[in-house]
Amino acid sequence: MDNLAKQQTKNFFWFKAKFTTLFNQWLSKRIPPSTKQQLSNRNVFIFPSQFGFVYLLFVLILFLLATNYQNNLIMLLSYLLASLFISSMLHSFFNLSGMALETPNEVIGFAGGVIYLPIKLSSNKARFSLSFNLENQKNTSLDVINKNNLADENTEVLVPFSANKRGIFKVKRVKVASEFALGLFTCWTRLDFACQFIVYPQPLSLKLPINYLHHDDNSPQGALINNRGDDFYQLKNYQQGEPLTQVAWKHLAKGQGWLSKSYQQNQAKQLLLNLADMPSSDLEKKLSYLCYLIQDLHQSGQIFSLNLKGVNILSGEGKLHLQQCLLALAEFKQSKLE
Repeated sequence: MDNLAKQQTKNFFWFKAKFTTLFNQWLSKRIPPSTKQQLSNRNVFIFPSQFGFVYLLFVLILFLLATNYQNNLIMLLSYLLASLFISSMLHSFFNLSGMALETPNEVIGFAGGVIYLPIKLSSNKARFSLSFNLENQKNTSLDVINKNNLADENTEVLVPFSANKRGIFKVKRVKVASEFALGLFTCWTRLDFACQFIVYPQPLSLKLPINYLHHDDNSPQGALINNRGDDFYQLKNYQQGEPLTQVAWKHLAKGQGWLSKSYQQNQAKQLLLNLADMPSSDLEKKLSYLCYLIQDLHQSGQIFSLNLKGVNILSGEGKLHLQQCLLALAEFKQSKLE
């Protein structure tokens, strides 16, 4: 009996996995990936809920009783309840149909917390009792949107995703569902928004003195220096993305335009962040330390480079350089999207 039960359980899980694979393949053709989705009869599905099946069974029993006892009042009641069932089906479908949904191409966050996928909803009429959720994640509910029926009014829903580890993850299909009206039907869709989560390592504070590693042409291995230059070097035109700490605010106030200050020490020496220098034997901890140092150097306006065992990012500064370094940490040794 034990072997038979194990075999039946194994067959059940095999059938479930096979069905899920085939269903996902069918969904990929039926609802292709896109950051913008328009709900219609092509991608909205509807089916009676448990309460709906009980309701339908009750209507059928009433109809059989009315037929058997030739009671016109009970017959009329069964017809009335049946028409309400059909009307509820139409209201449920049109509560989702016609709504437009849009997401960004990527969502950025840090490991160890919750990242929210923003979905912008556009509708020209009221929508009721909507729920949104990613697979194996918590639901997000929305009771009413566009209550005033304004065609140009947009509503944004934040769908939570638990970022337990760093990496780049493809956003799974988002289930949008509603049991409006009366709960007789469940109307739903599963949308692929062609979006990805970029999860950076969780920053861990590294208690160091005011020194950081640097490198120059004659010292590729690095040495310890003070992390802040004091000797003013020159003024240059401000480039978008440079730290605001380098802006020459006095000159800007005098109407001389946007200028940034550079320092002689920053010109001569370049800071180096090296994965091998982090004080830990755990890879994830090392990356977390680097994540903290990268943000700290960026906020202080330092020029720095990054070395990750074969992944080298040249010296730079500003927002784009920050994002490049953090992205390298997120995808380090990650062979494929999960």
